[in-house]
Amino acid sequence: MLLNLAQRLGVKATATPPAATISEEERRRRFLALAGSWQSDESGDEINKMLMESRHFRDRDVAL
Repeated sequence: MLLNLAQRLGVKATATPPAATISEEERRRRFLALAGSWQSDESGDEINKMLMESRHFRDRDVAL
């Protein structure tokens, strides 16, 4: 159904095999290509703290 819709809209689309036929390594590779990765010397907690401290709220008392 989606391929039919793509064709009617003039969008180039091809069918891919179901996820069950894709190897775990291929699924991992595709996920990482889509999601990317983050490398840092800071821990997750340190990054979270930096993000929370860098937020600015104008005259609002917001509990996060």
